[in-house]
Amino acid sequence: MTILLEALLAVAATTTPGVPAVAASQPSPVARLQAAPKPTRAQVLAAVRSEWARYDPGATGRLSPLAFSTWVMRSHGGTVAPRTRASGIAPVSAMNASATAFSRADANHDGGVTPDEMTNFLLAPPTPTALTRARVAAKPVVVAPKVAPVAVARP
Repeated sequence: MTILLEALLAVAATTTPGVPAVAASQPSPVARLQAAPKPTRAQVLAAVRSEWARYDPGATGRLSPLAFSTWVMRSHGGTVAPRTRASGIAPVSAMNASATAFSRADANHDGGVTPDEMTNFLLAPPTPTALTRARVAAKPVVVAPKVAPVAVARP
């Protein structure tokens, strides 16, 4: 989700004034997001609307699971194949990979994601995954070494 938001804001910064650009010279997406000012809801909505026509060519106002997964895959540097055996990620694989994100983005569960739902999804804090929880649980616990009591000589 953070990579999608970062990519969306980077694209929108080139076309929409007032949307912060994300510096490419910083080390990681997490570091870039921590260093960059948090975008406002209006900025994210403007960025979503600037890219919306590319992923909603029928102008239905809703992204299907395939259109949503295409957007997610492109933001991660991948491409979804337009048909079977074409170059790129198979459409079914792309939809499977983004199914959890789609279900979180589709707040009213009507089978499509609107620009407002996409904006809310991008602004929501990430949900911890099993991998994230496992990493947190695996962090070593620092225990202070036991120190033997010091005998004090009394006069």
